[in-house]
Amino acid sequence: MEYRLIDADSHVNEPANVWQERVPAALKDRAPKMVELGEDKFAWSFDGGKRVVPIALTATAGLEVTDYDPTGTPMSRLRPASWDPQARLEEMEYDMVQAQLLYPSVALTGAHTYSSDRDLQLACVQAYNDWLREDFCSVAPDRLIGLPLGPMTGVEDLLLEWRRVAELGAKGIIMSTYPSGGTQPSPEDDRFWDEVQHWDYPVHIHFGFMSPSPPRPGGGPITVSGMARFTGSFLSRLGVNVFKPLADIVGGGLFERFPKLRVVAVETGIGWIPYYLESLDDTFLRIRWSAGTHLKRLPSEYFKEHLWHTFITDPHGIDNRHLIGVDHIMWSTDYPHVNSDWPNSQRTAAYEMRHVPADERRKIMRDNAAKLYKLGEA
Repeated sequence: MEYRLIDADSHVNEPANVWQERVPAALKDRAPKMVELGEDKFAWSFDGGKRVVPIALTATAGLEVTDYDPTGTPMSRLRPASWDPQARLEEMEYDMVQAQLLYPSVALTGAHTYSSDRDLQLACVQAYNDWLREDFCSVAPDRLIGLPLGPMTGVEDLLLEWRRVAELGAKGIIMSTYPSGGTQPSPEDDRFWDEVQHWDYPVHIHFGFMSPSPPRPGGGPITVSGMARFTGSFLSRLGVNVFKPLADIVGGGLFERFPKLRVVAVETGIGWIPYYLESLDDTFLRIRWSAGTHLKRLPSEYFKEHLWHTFITDPHGIDNRHLIGVDHIMWSTDYPHVNSDWPNSQRTAAYEMRHVPADERRKIMRDNAAKLYKLGEA
């Protein structure tokens, strides 16, 4: 397969039957299911209807921005390429992309979206991972590269699912909490880090470590609108949700203990990184004694060596790419979500990188992802 452009972060919108057909019969009533809202709009119902989330801003590709509706995208306007792999390949051709790294939409912020119940969450994780591999990516495994989702129910469960999907050929795994299942690092996490550092592929943090939306009092679909939606979108684009996890990981000496570990921060942008690294080093040098944080090198050195980053549009980050590390930046489209410019991603990218030398542009648009995920290797 000859790759000219590799999209390091795109998404599926899961079809209605993923969990209803794949989880054990005893769990089906509580497993995610698609429910009708009226006006040709649908939503995902979780845990027997405790949470109902409209299918909206994860399905905007091809719509004008004035048509975006947080209460739901009509099913008749959803692009089948969200869940149909043959249609996806056609849409990729329209955008002139040869390969995509694929992330979920339903569990965008992690497997706890399915349920906090351990048995149900594990069943849903395995159902999604198997659907992605068997039904979607198998159509063109050199072009559709699905990243399986890790459970958030403890180190042992994460290890078991990681070993399973790694044996099946996965090129990475998505984590939404620390391995122990929380948003704070724990000594028991090291069991996972120690094993996964020897894997050929990285672990991925999409957005950051976050909790799902709580159930809505009185029922009804959960929608976020107005300034709350604007502010949330802005902070996610700014990378704020990953600031703490990355500081914990780097400052806590994770990469000293596990020197082969690689981590990808996904859909967090890159423009913030130079100032973040400057502040990280300065803070380390000022308070390392009182904080008990002792490293053999500056935090920024570990950051630049062990972390990769995806962006969609980020002219400030591109202008400052050498302060970040050109070899660790990967371009993406976010198809079919709200930030996608499909089918005109190339126009946006060409404009943003009009001053970037051709060799560096190839790294950002193709070579870095090809090397990290071993794409095109015999």
